[in-house]
Amino acid sequence: MNILFVDDNELNRMVLEEMLEIIFPDISVEVYASADEVLKLQLDKYDMILSDINMPKIDGLALFTMLREEYHYTKPIIAVTALAVTGDRERMLMHGFDDFVSKPINMDELQSVIEKYI
Repeated sequence: MNILFVDDNELNRMVLEEMLEIIFPDISVEVYASADEVLKLQLDKYDMILSDINMPKIDGLALFTMLREEYHYTKPIIAVTALAVTGDRERMLMHGFDDFVSKPINMDELQSVIEKYI
């Protein structure tokens, strides 16, 4: 399985990548700092995309829309965000995200969400 994670914060990228490598040692994880980088990739090789929401230039909501509508990416896209107040999870799901992981990331929550789609 190949997972792509995009987040503009280097520490967040490092932490999530390490968590995924610990939880799922057989999964390949690639991390990127911006939506611009992601949109240049051959996306069909990824089985799942984890995306931060608050990113400069192209945010996670816009990236999600582009992935679905312009790039026809049909595999799971998970929102990973510090937006964790009441209603944010529902807002992400209503936007179309397949699931939601809140920051700071809890390993058990991350594992549970990823396992739904493996």
